[in-house]
Amino acid sequence: MKETKGTVKAREDGFLILFYNFFRSLKLTITVLILLASFSIIGTLITQNATRAEYLQRYGIGLYEVLNFFNLFDMYHSWWFSAILLFLVINLITCSIQRLPGIFSQISHGSGELEDRMLNAIPYVEKIQIPNPASREENIQSSLRRWFRNWGRIETERTVTLFSEKGKFSRLGVPITHLSILIILTGGIVGSVYGFKGRVEILKGETVSRIFLRARDGEIPKPVDFSVRCDDFKVTYYDLPEKEKHVKEYTSFLSILKNGKEVLKRAVQVNHPLHYEGLAFYQANYGTIHDFTLGIQWRNKKQKATFKVPEGATVPVPNSNALIRALQYAPQIHNLGEGVQVVLFEPNQEPRTFWLLKAFPKFDEQRKDDFVLSFEGDSPTEYTGLSVTKDPGVWVVWIGCGLMIFGLIVSFFFSHQRVWVRISKSPGGEIVLAGSANKNRVGFEKTFGELVEEVRKKSSEPRAQR
Repeated sequence: MKETKGTVKAREDGFLILFYNFFRSLKLTITVLILLASFSIIGTLITQNATRAEYLQRYGIGLYEVLNFFNLFDMYHSWWFSAILLFLVINLITCSIQRLPGIFSQISHGSGELEDRMLNAIPYVEKIQIPNPASREENIQSSLRRWFRNWGRIETERTVTLFSEKGKFSRLGVPITHLSILIILTGGIVGSVYGFKGRVEILKGETVSRIFLRARDGEIPKPVDFSVRCDDFKVTYYDLPEKEKHVKEYTSFLSILKNGKEVLKRAVQVNHPLHYEGLAFYQANYGTIHDFTLGIQWRNKKQKATFKVPEGATVPVPNSNALIRALQYAPQIHNLGEGVQVVLFEPNQEPRTFWLLKAFPKFDEQRKDDFVLSFEGDSPTEYTGLSVTKDPGVWVVWIGCGLMIFGLIVSFFFSHQRVWVRISKSPGGEIVLAGSANKNRVGFEKTFGELVEEVRKKSSEPRAQR
């Protein structure tokens, strides 16, 4: 039996209703928020975007494979974390769609006439029985103006209704807060997709035109459209009586060069970055690079030669097939003075690591090689370490944060309050006072009670003779 178009349409409508009800569910909201909080905690416990060697050393090969399979080493860029955020976005949109028509209806429609069918839905209702209530309208109006402004008046054959409301736009606080969350998520996604974090180390007097982005298995050089020069670098220390120095502040004096011309000069300190063309340069660390001078003397020759080895670099040993790398400098080695640690690479031999001491130029003779190495001196050069970030979505996030603060203030510090006073025209009628508030009902109840007492008092006073 073939399905009719009406049956197919009903089935599609039923699926859409089921889909809509699922995404506007409060249970979904709570579940998504719990998941985001849980994975955020995991993201703080597991170092993100470290190298594979670091992860293997910390977790071992088995646990590393499991964590890597679930993308927990870069979880904020994983598909499942994006899916959770997408669920939150759809949930906020559907919740807003559900509530907005009612909110706009309450904002656009005034309070109007107080009808009998409305009294059961209004939380605060008081009735005052007095003879000839219509004659008390002027006294009641004078009382009402003490509590609420901008009163309206509707007159029918049987009644006169006075009404007022304030704070009706406070009902927009929740939709504004929802919108701010969507804007913040959008800014975060923009920053995640189009932004990056990197670093650069610049020697004093050096100019660079690229930075290094940290990747899973190393660093990736990234050229920039301008050059950065470190003009100077200074470290200040606390004036303490202790022998050990404690750093108070370190400052880099940077210049930005564009097309060979200096366009900007700025002193960069911790929490005081330099901004240029969407990049922010933060002071991260500092250090010293040593340029070592080593001496070499062949055992069958009296003449001694020297050559330069920059720290961390590998250079050939003069007049040999060997290579040497300078690893690190130490100002004091077992009370023997300055020294440099080197690695010697010779053909058909295992690399050998040893120290050269400046105060003992013949210390290397114990190696019993064809040549003896010595540490003649070094030329230290300071460098500044800068972290470089680009986040095009940061201003979107700030706008969303400002909008969220505004939405929360509107939601929690303002309420939509409405008051009606219906005066019967019949001689034996009554005065009906009614009021409602969507928030701060305790405060409104007190105000409404004082208003009722004021009207009751005015109604019981003898009418002034004209």
